[in-house]
Amino acid sequence: MRWHERFSKRWQGQEIDYQWPSPQVPIISIRSSGASRVGRHSKVAIGLIAIGDIAIGLIAGGMISVGLLAFGAISLGLLAAAGAIAFSDLFSVGAIAVSDWLSIGAVAVSSVLSIGAVAISNVALGVVAIGQYAYGVVAIGNHGFGLIPLTLDVVRWVKSWFG
Repeated sequence: MRWHERFSKRWQGQEIDYQWPSPQVPIISIRSSGASRVGRHSKVAIGLIAIGDIAIGLIAGGMISVGLLAFGAISLGLLAAAGAIAFSDLFSVGAIAVSDWLSIGAVAVSSVLSIGAVAISNVALGVVAIGQYAYGVVAIGNHGFGLIPLTLDVVRWVKSWFG
């Protein structure tokens, strides 16, 4: 048995299609096209709580998820998003995280605070930090510090040496 087969052994590659309390008004919707997806279309789960290949709901989880709270490979969340690629209005966590308030990830882009390997924000904390206030190994911005500070404060300080 290959390592990945144990995860789909219980369902034996079958599709999962579950809506509660009814398919017409799903509060909880779980839909998946199965483990062997050759020639099958991705199923869309829509409900207050949605889990599936493509999930749309208040709380959504799946390969592609859209909702108030979204979790998945590609996540679009109104309040929070977590995933490989996460876009949110308030808070996002992921390899690529983009949000309006706080982003945490390998590449973090935000308008207020970013924490990551590459952080771009008003206040940026990271290996490469770009922003108004930048703190990191390479700091690029108006204020901040780092091992390689490319800030206006450093430029003004060096200019003060020469008159």
